[in-house]
This record gives sequence, C-alpha cells and structure tokens, in this order.
Amino acid sequence: MAVKSNISSDIITRQFVLNENTPTVISDAYKKIRTNILSSMHERGFNCIAVTSQCKNEGKSTTSANLAITMSMLGKRTLLIDADLRRPSLHDIFRLKNRTGLSTALTGTSDVYSAICTEVLRDFHVMPSGPVPDNPADLLGSANMERLIRLLYKFYDCIIIDTPPLCVANDALMFGGFTAGVVLVVRENKTTHQDLKNALLTISLAKSDLIGVVKTHCAAVRDEAADYRTILSAHSDNDEE
Repeated sequence: MAVKSNISSDIITRQFVLNENTPTVISDAYKKIRTNILSSMHERGFNCIAVTSQCKNEGKSTTSANLAITMSMLGKRTLLIDADLRRPSLHDIFRLKNRTGLSTALTGTSDVYSAICTEVLRDFHVMPSGPVPDNPADLLGSANMERLIRLLYKFYDCIIIDTPPLCVANDALMFGGFTAGVVLVVRENKTTHQDLKNALLTISLAKSDLIGVVKTHCAAVRDEAADYRTILSAHSDNDEE
C-alpha cells in the first residue's frame, strides 16, 4: 500500500506520548492494556477498536495514540485513524498536515492512499481527520465508512479509531458491526460516577461491545519496590487487578 511519507520519528516529543524517554512503568502499563485488547480482538474476530470517553479532556486521543504506538512495537502494521471529525487533534499530536484524511477519503475528494501518513514510527501510520465536514455523523455512519475499514483490514494488522466523546456524539457506537468494540477512557479526579454511568448506559443501549476501561492521570501509587506515578491503568475481562 503506497502512502505518503514526510514525517520523522523525532517529532514524537509531546508530553504523555510514548517515546524513548517514557518511564518504564508507563510503557509497561500500556503493554498490559495491549495484551487485553489483543485478546478481545482475537475473540471477536476484528483487528480494530474504537476509543471514546464520556466527556472532553479525559485523555482519549493521547490514549488512542499510545495504544497504536504500543501495537506497532510488536511489529504489527498499525493504523491510527482520527474519526473525531468535530474536534480532531491527532494531526496536532503528531504535527501532521491535515489537508487530506478521513473526511476526504469518505467524500471521495482524495483517494485512501493520499489520506494516510506513514513512517511516523516504524509500522505505525496515521490517517488524520482531514478538513472538518458539515455532516460528520452522516459520513461516519455511511456505508463508505464500513467499506473503508474493511479495505484497510487488508493492509493493517491493527486499526485504532479515535472518536468523539459520547457527550458530544455517539459516533464510536456506529462501528459495532465491523470492529471488536469500544474502549472507554476515564480520567481520575475528573470523570464523575455519573459520567461513567451515563457512558455505560449509552454503550449498553446501543448494544455495543465494551472491551474495557482505561483510567488516565492516576494518582501516585506505592509499589513494594518503589514509588512511582503512572498515567493509566486498565480493567477488562482479562485483567481483574
């Protein structure tokens, strides 16, 4: 799959985005989540997940980026898609141009290959949002979206879709027929119990599969060997801790 390449790995310097300077405890936490997600993908027969949150500013896009980077560390050809067509951010995180992307691929104003940036990291590609459209829900809920993902399955071992918060739109829940399910991001000391209840109710009413919950910006915790601060933990059927 020939795609454009104009990005070097030394741009991955934003705070909380995994890189060579990331503390081991943080990268290990993401690897633990990766194991759970890969198990869920295998069980459901789809190598694609949607990532969402209930509210804004809970770490959803950073989590999506780090999960995709962690997948690529296994040598899996990984694509990160910015499907938050209302408030996209992945192009800022990775300092990509956003003239083409998901929106242009869905409307046919660009081909799929021009909508993807490769060589961000080894085995890691990004499809930014493209220009913000007038009808994001219509685009994401269209047959073109499903056709696009099914086409991309032929070229990628893993696809991570970053979607809007559920309080803004239920776009993450449109992909149930062709993804393994939804990963919900919550933020310590920000996401309320009511927020979490609302998110779980929304996901349940949509009959979407909830793969698990990722908690970000966790408080300092004490390990028997050392004190450290971690930015996330995970809870799923495969991880009871």
